[in-house]
Amino acid sequence: MDFSEPSEAVQIKSALDDFIEQEVAPLEQEHDRFLSKDYERHIVDETHRQVEEYREIQETIRKQSVEAGFYGMGMPEEVGGGGVDVLTRALVAEHLANRPPGFHDAILGGAGGPTPILLACDEQQREEYLEPLMAGEVTTCFALTEPAHGSDPHYMESTAEKDGDEWVIDGNKYWITNGPYADFAMVFARTSGEPGDYEGISAFLVDADNPGCSVERIHRTMGLTPGGQCELRFDNCRVGEHQVLGEIDRGFQTAMNWIGGGRINIAASSVGRAQFLLDLAVDYARDREVFGKPIGHRQGISFQLADLATEIEQVRQLYRYAAWKIDHGERARKEESMAKLKGAELYNEAADVAMQVHGGSGFMKDRPIERDYRTARVFRIFEGTDEIQRRTIARELI
Repeated sequence: MDFSEPSEAVQIKSALDDFIEQEVAPLEQEHDRFLSKDYERHIVDETHRQVEEYREIQETIRKQSVEAGFYGMGMPEEVGGGGVDVLTRALVAEHLANRPPGFHDAILGGAGGPTPILLACDEQQREEYLEPLMAGEVTTCFALTEPAHGSDPHYMESTAEKDGDEWVIDGNKYWITNGPYADFAMVFARTSGEPGDYEGISAFLVDADNPGCSVERIHRTMGLTPGGQCELRFDNCRVGEHQVLGEIDRGFQTAMNWIGGGRINIAASSVGRAQFLLDLAVDYARDREVFGKPIGHRQGISFQLADLATEIEQVRQLYRYAAWKIDHGERARKEESMAKLKGAELYNEAADVAMQVHGGSGFMKDRPIERDYRTARVFRIFEGTDEIQRRTIARELI
């Protein structure tokens, strides 16, 4: 294995820095209230929905990113993507995460952007859904999780029944990121079989203006961007045969085929955020003096920083190895889960260490640490909880 970064990743990161400086930074300066210590109050209104101005900024950056060639870089060139491999995409994710809070999350699309599951689209679906998504004109959401079924989605209660040339979807989906603002949703429902069967679940492309689809409520979250998660309700939601994504009864398998890459990106982003927090803590430890010495010269502080730096490097190499295996056509289910598991733990540890090193000042909202402290916790839950990752690892071992 070559431990050096691919030249393409180095070039993309450099170009991204220029893009952020020229296109994103001016927007951050103009709309700095969305990044202030009380940013949550500005981003959402009294109904907890994101304000229109904030969403317009995200759309502007999204379309600029398309023009610059960054948006959907992990998608194949044949659908308008950049065609970069898993390792390069992950390296870019780490790079973007290692910076102060800003608007750069929109550059690659986030939860509302292109996803490999849409490669299952047929030609008509590509024209209607995938092409506008790749152009940054619309956004989407992944509607799989239900109130009683998160880690065990194959027990989902949502159903889709055939009625003539239509499918009728009924059910609730919870904690759906970008659900309130998506132009269409990728919705999973049971079409045959019994609860618990991996077969018998299908995916559908459901337009947001479908009268059978509604946003029931916006969830208030600990950390993350406010107003981005919601409950979606499907009540006698009728879709045509042309809105079935992939094969009937094979939707769950289609979803699982791309989840490994998503877990690697989470691990990479966790490393980026952890490195950002470590750098903050190191700078503070150099400058802050107690009893006549910088606190970084005292073992109680320096050993915490040394341990965190070591853990960052461990997870960095772990996610890169998992990505490398995928890019070389090897099975990496165990390594994907290891990277996601340890990455999520690392992010939480980094936020805790950074706050401890800063002491009381780290607890204040005028520093970014408390935001990371709240946001990091969900990394141990989404895209598969810690427990699910350990279960996957164990199954690969035994």
